[in-house]
Amino acid sequence: MSSRFICENNKYKIGGEKEDTIYLPVSFSNLPEEIKVQEQTLYLFNSFHVSLIYIGKIIEKYNITIPDFLNKIENDFCEFIKTNNVEVVRYNNEFKFVARNDKKTVVVMCEVSNLNKFFDLINQKYELPLKYMPTHVTLYGNLKNKPGIWLMNEDDIKNFTIPIENPIGRLL
Repeated sequence: MSSRFICENNKYKIGGEKEDTIYLPVSFSNLPEEIKVQEQTLYLFNSFHVSLIYIGKIIEKYNITIPDFLNKIENDFCEFIKTNNVEVVRYNNEFKFVARNDKKTVVVMCEVSNLNKFFDLINQKYELPLKYMPTHVTLYGNLKNKPGIWLMNEDDIKNFTIPIENPIGRLL
């Protein structure tokens, strides 16, 4: 997965398989190397992040034809963070088992400041009906060194996740 820092700082990145997701790297320490959930052995990811905006998935899902939309959203985001801090406020101790096709993961839900405000801004600016993203960090997966499962909105949470007990035995 290639990625690069954006917004002339070392806080936010754009990356992913198609370099079309804005995300915030985060870190955890002392997590178990593997866990067992829903009779599946899952392995600790080697890096962690909170996806903030799935630009490519938004283009696909909403059939967006706005020219250069990817760069426009990246620029809008960089302008937005000049006056609005976008960061993890807290981890909710709400864990979910996610299954889609052959991928299985465990995520922890989190709260991110001002992200919904950014979605409101781009919805208004581009006259879009984008739903808020359910912010989370993918901790474990069944396929080593493969991307996690994107969760774009509350419909994805309902359709692809199952709430589970905290599988790591401590709060993050």
